[in-house]
Amino acid sequence: MTNSGESFESYVEYVYRTLLNLHGENIVVARRATVFDTRGNAYNIDVFYEFVTAGIRHRVAIECKDTKRPIERDEAIAFVGKIRDMPSTIGILISKNGFQQGAKKYLQDHGVTHLAGNDLPSFGSVLGKIVATVALPDEKAIGQPFWTIMELRNSKITGNWMTLPNNGKILPLFYSRYQAQQFFDACHFDASTACVRGVEQQTLRFVVSAAPDSGTNFAILHPVEKDGSLQFMVIEYSADEIRDEYLIS
Repeated sequence: MTNSGESFESYVEYVYRTLLNLHGENIVVARRATVFDTRGNAYNIDVFYEFVTAGIRHRVAIECKDTKRPIERDEAIAFVGKIRDMPSTIGILISKNGFQQGAKKYLQDHGVTHLAGNDLPSFGSVLGKIVATVALPDEKAIGQPFWTIMELRNSKITGNWMTLPNNGKILPLFYSRYQAQQFFDACHFDASTACVRGVEQQTLRFVVSAAPDSGTNFAILHPVEKDGSLQFMVIEYSADEIRDEYLIS
């Protein structure tokens, strides 16, 4: 990276740390960090942050580019591949001189946030929205392809997923809001402490990558009528199986 690039990277680190510290977050900040993927491969990351919100550990890997030309598609592909193999990590690619259309489309298709140099003043608010989407999906979130049940406290989502009754390590998934609501009603969840939420791809990707750290598995539940009563067929999945079958690569 050129001297101007190093200056650009320093500016990103300064903006990010300053804005988030204003919100009282306890953040680990590292510049030019060495981060390992799930296969043990080491990557150098320009700026790396780690923090916990709503009981969920978030890792954010930021790569800063200060090239004379906009970022090309091949560079976007390389960054997405790197982030995909890092556990529990959100990737952000920043290019001082923007992105070629092919690169921008590839990043958009893979749900990776990308910012140009003139976007930096809004960097803090952009990051806040990313974290909120992952940890705190609102009622407008659409299941892609799943729905689940999340904890409420004082009418607000806490970020915690409700687990299967009598099993604190299995997160239930449903193919529709209606099926999730059927399970919600059948298990007599309290509407003041729990609610049905859609699981978007970005949220699913993050939760799947974080699951192995806590020994969490998943279960897809199917409602069935048996002997005149509603029951649920439970099919368990590992995090790897959910990733391979349901995440958009």
